[in-house]
Amino acid sequence: MRIETNKHFVNPPFNYTGSKIKLLDQILPLFDYTKNNFVDLFCGGGSVYTNVLDKYEKILANDIISDLIEIHKKLLNSPNEFITLVENLASTKYDQQKFLNLRETYNNNKSPEGLYALMLCCTNNMIRFNLKNEFNSTWGKRQFNEKTREKLNIFVNHISKYKEKIEYSSKNFYDIKLQESSMIYCDPPYTNAEAGYNSYWNKNLENKLYLYLKKMDNDGHSFALSGLLGEHKNNKRSEIVDNLISDGFNYKILDHNYEAVARRKNSKNSVEIIIFNY
Repeated sequence: MRIETNKHFVNPPFNYTGSKIKLLDQILPLFDYTKNNFVDLFCGGGSVYTNVLDKYEKILANDIISDLIEIHKKLLNSPNEFITLVENLASTKYDQQKFLNLRETYNNNKSPEGLYALMLCCTNNMIRFNLKNEFNSTWGKRQFNEKTREKLNIFVNHISKYKEKIEYSSKNFYDIKLQESSMIYCDPPYTNAEAGYNSYWNKNLENKLYLYLKKMDNDGHSFALSGLLGEHKNNKRSEIVDNLISDGFNYKILDHNYEAVARRKNSKNSVEIIIFNY
């Protein structure tokens, strides 16, 4: 199936670390559209699954951050009620203490509306957790505004058209069992990069993902994995990328200037890559 590169993509209402929205015109044409089912194994902000809803019969969007998945579910199933709750919470632009109170309340009693409100109010709107899985992004002098409402309306109107085919889950990726042959997209946190959500990821999990993808390949599923090729943070390489390439799987280097968005300069010039088994 051909994907037009000039297509207008739907941008989810999250400024999510690692979002692939700017790479969709390069990534989506590489997917296997002969499968009926699509699995977004680390869906994050949802920029990928959101833009293939019309291409597959069933969509599974999964992420280990349960409140993040609950945000997606709320926007699909009860958007007006959820947005009202978030708007009432996300009014900290001129009140740092209110933001700190919101953050403390969320860390003591987690909820999807609390997480989304924090995402809208924190520095750069970027989700970040510490090793205790506590939200620790700082006050960003931001809040819910009309631009947020506009993005939410576009997103909700889009996904609502495909409500019957979307399923959400919040599981460890290795607990996702697939009965029918599927197209699996993986955009895990990169162990050789610096990202706020890396508290949920480590080298042991990366190795488990490598074994999981090898099994999925053996079971007849199609997969595509995004990653970084080359040395990056602290001269680290991505073992899963190197191993899959060594195994002989196909790959394509993407045209993306990671240097422009990296917090630290990337003297080793790592590049975005997508690896696939078809």
